[in-house]
Amino acid sequence: MAGGAVPELSVVIAAFDAQDTLDEQLDALAGQDVGFAFEVLVCDNGSRDATPDLVRGRQEHEPWLRLVDASARRGPSAARNIGAGQARGRYLAFCDADDVVGQGWLAGMHDALQHDEFVTGSWEGDRLNSGDGTTVSWMVESVYRMDFLPWLPATGAGTMGIRRSVFEEAGGFDERLATNEDTDLSWRVQLAGHPLVHHPEIVLHVRKRDGLRAIFRQAYAYGAGDRTLRHRYTDVVAAYQRREDQPSRTAAPVPEQRSAAGPEATAGRAARAIGSARRVLGKVAQVRSRRDLADRVQRVGHDLGFRFGRTDTTVARVPVPPVLPDPS
Repeated sequence: MAGGAVPELSVVIAAFDAQDTLDEQLDALAGQDVGFAFEVLVCDNGSRDATPDLVRGRQEHEPWLRLVDASARRGPSAARNIGAGQARGRYLAFCDADDVVGQGWLAGMHDALQHDEFVTGSWEGDRLNSGDGTTVSWMVESVYRMDFLPWLPATGAGTMGIRRSVFEEAGGFDERLATNEDTDLSWRVQLAGHPLVHHPEIVLHVRKRDGLRAIFRQAYAYGAGDRTLRHRYTDVVAAYQRREDQPSRTAAPVPEQRSAAGPEATAGRAARAIGSARRVLGKVAQVRSRRDLADRVQRVGHDLGFRFGRTDTTVARVPVPPVLPDPS
């Protein structure tokens, strides 16, 4: 960004203990050829490693780079919201500290946001994931749908662009959500009347979780997060079903969990957990490779999280808008 020019595009990166991967992401952003002013805000969420020092060391030669203290509130949603609040551009683009943007990512986001209010790109999963690692063998599409709310697409915060005015109208990321905050924002933005537009030419190279423990923990958290999202969008799902007059069993509200379970309820949960564990052992016995094992661990972790994870009923339900967006 030349001189004191006001940036048109602000890139917001939530970072926590990111010293091992952040350099590669910043190198990719530094290598972009653009004809407009931009800034990159690394929003440090209380890192215990040298992440802040890494950013400070680059700032002398990269005046477009800013370090934001985002430690007042914890979590990636908080870090992104704090960064967006300090950003100066009228366009906001989000990416993660452990991924790498593709060539033309900045220009693609800038161009897309001149025409569309809410955009995403494409995900690529080979470049950053060696065949020697223990990672899942597949890639989720950058535009995806959830079984319980199939009428609206969603995208991840790893490559999300949005006009500042729309982000502020939606209220930003919901910091009460432990996971799936990007899916939630995607839906709320669309329910407010701003469609999600896919620009496949904007490419992000995604780094997958490596190691069975990391894969399981992430999958379990996402499964539990799906339960909370299904609770949060109960009224919206019901409104779409009424409009189509096609009730779906999969969209039924999640039974609320009690704060204290009696002996019979506890025994029932234990029996279900034992049954799930037996099925896991049966599946593990069939694996042929580390990636096959990683795939099974991911699926089992998500299933267990969705089945046994806590539904956070303190997260308010999203109200039905006066006009439901047409399915896209």
